[in-house]
Amino acid sequence: MREHCEVCGEQEYTQLCDYANGSGIITSVDFQELTSTCDKKMCRKCAVNIWANCELCPEHAQSVKNKLQRTKI
Repeated sequence: MREHCEVCGEQEYTQLCDYANGSGIITSVDFQELTSTCDKKMCRKCAVNIWANCELCPEHAQSVKNKLQRTKI
């Protein structure tokens, strides 16, 4: 059974949202931080490519855009 995009509900999903939801877990072996991501299922049409190998759902892409606009001088 194919799963559909959680944004449009029409196309089969091919990507997951890479937006970092949070972190704080540090591995005890090598002290690397583990970050959880949104992982909303998206088709190529709905995914917003921010930079190489980073796709966000439209909601998180807008959030990033808003944050960047607030930091401009």
